[in-house]
Amino acid sequence: MITLRRYAAGEVIVQEHDFGETAYVIEQGQVEVIKELDGQNVHLAYLGAGAPFGEMSMIDEKPRSATVTAVTETVVSELQRDDFFRSFQTDPQVALTLLKVLFERLRESQATILQLQKADLQPAPLPQEPSAVVPPRGPLTLTLEGVTPRAVAALPETPFQITQFPFRIGRQSPDPLVYNDLMLPDSVPLQISRHHLAIIAREDRVGVVDRGSTLGTWVDGQHFGGPSGFSGPVFFTGSGGMLVLGSPESPFRYRVSLHAKVS
Repeated sequence: MITLRRYAAGEVIVQEHDFGETAYVIEQGQVEVIKELDGQNVHLAYLGAGAPFGEMSMIDEKPRSATVTAVTETVVSELQRDDFFRSFQTDPQVALTLLKVLFERLRESQATILQLQKADLQPAPLPQEPSAVVPPRGPLTLTLEGVTPRAVAALPETPFQITQFPFRIGRQSPDPLVYNDLMLPDSVPLQISRHHLAIIAREDRVGVVDRGSTLGTWVDGQHFGGPSGFSGPVFFTGSGGMLVLGSPESPFRYRVSLHAKVS
């Protein structure tokens, strides 16, 4: 049975290294995901409504890999391990939501493995650009604006705002296991893969990770993903740059602008 739980701002929902057999889906509010590395807390992500967390420990029964804390008053759906397996029959939508996340974790792990294998064969990966200069305080907003008519038409609105990271972009598909925050319509010859890229934020840096696309991704003229074997991240410079999904001739070209409200 799914249970709704409410957490106050600042309250810990999941503690790193604790054991747990529950997964969560955010119904409203926002949480921060933090991992301890070398005695310091490292910010991994902010998650908002609709995002799940805690699914790995629920499945493999290993300690939690990160701490999740409510940033605002937050309501989550809590799902026990046994209820997860029963949900395949009783509420398949819940199971599909968590399966999408699990498959995304596998894609990320596979990309990391391939990148490490390639690093053993080559002197060095493609160089990364200097980090984007973004004020370190306040919420970060990124906007996408299409450069071509087809790119503009693919967006729900222009400019399209992104305030939650990681933000996953892929091709529009009826596949129930596709896991994206933004799905762009494409047609043959296809430029966009079902799971194409993720935009990430790391403190004062904003960059892009290729999620195993067929043709790859371009950030300010630098190609990665696809057959290159290097998935990134590649970071934007200054206050933005150019993002292209697919081949060099792809019409899916977007101007990226970075904004941060200084508190």
